[in-house]
Amino acid sequence: MRRKLRPVLHDRWWLIGPSPDLTGLLPGAEDHRAKWEADGCKGEHNAPVDHHVFQGPDGKWHLWGCVRNTAVGRILYHWETDALTDRSWRETGEVIRCDREAGECLNDGLSEQIQSPFVVTENGAYHMFYGGSMAGVQDENGDLQSLAEMTDRSTYIDTPHEFQICLMTSEDGRTWTRRRDAHGHSRLFVGPGTDRDPCVIKIGDLWHMYYLGYEGRGECNNGFVCRTSRDLIHWSDWTTVHRDDRFGGSHGYRCECPHVVFRDGYFYLFRTEEYYEHRTHVFRSEDPMDFGIGDAASKYVGYFPAAAVEIYESEGQEYVSSNHDPILGTKMCHLQWIEDGS
Repeated sequence: MRRKLRPVLHDRWWLIGPSPDLTGLLPGAEDHRAKWEADGCKGEHNAPVDHHVFQGPDGKWHLWGCVRNTAVGRILYHWETDALTDRSWRETGEVIRCDREAGECLNDGLSEQIQSPFVVTENGAYHMFYGGSMAGVQDENGDLQSLAEMTDRSTYIDTPHEFQICLMTSEDGRTWTRRRDAHGHSRLFVGPGTDRDPCVIKIGDLWHMYYLGYEGRGECNNGFVCRTSRDLIHWSDWTTVHRDDRFGGSHGYRCECPHVVFRDGYFYLFRTEEYYEHRTHVFRSEDPMDFGIGDAASKYVGYFPAAAVEIYESEGQEYVSSNHDPILGTKMCHLQWIEDGS
């Protein structure tokens, strides 16, 4: 039976992935922390943001998350625990940094940038999709050519300066190997624009990847796009599935972190507008390829108080994780779906 629902928080948030201590794990980490402390501990320091939680083959729960404002830029970091409802999961000290030899983070000369992991399982293997930042330009031999050092990100949103979605695989959810193409690059595809924040779900026998992308030049054209695949390696061209500036404005950082789930006959899209104001918008559609383009008002469910939303189910209970407080870390809460009278 098809029912219109809306998500609501049930109970209070608890911390699962606290801001990590990266001393000894990253070059310059001690000096980076000392500078932050000398400034009165103002602002972010080793701040967890976009993330994903999944259960490994041994029953352990894993949290891989992007951590920004570290000594080197953005990294991926790992926490784990025995039960999904545990507080303050264990820091493993496992760090993944961008790999420029694999074609990642080209021309982000001021810092490293790797972000927004999302994990699915297929044929006994774990697949981590992630944002590989600037993709550079390939010459006729497939070699990547570096551009001028990027100083103003907004001026580089154009075809030669697009970002990329990349892939790693693992047998245990802990140790990851980059999947490389014939040129040694980890990318699955490039663009449109500064693409990032993948969410991958299987609908029927077809995988759908939703992510942030820009159409044409300029951040005013931001929205969510989707590609499809049967094998998680070869992906279709992109199609816009959501864009409406009224839900957060036209700036690219007001439309981020798409997350899509299916409940009782409808697909639900979560769109993060702002982290610290814990502001996410929810849209509902019968069609997973149409969450409102240009005018999404008819598909709007409402506001959801979280950011960079991820949703999980364990033993009949649903949970939502969020990064609405990056200074403290990643949090989790019980989630319920109630009937929507609209």
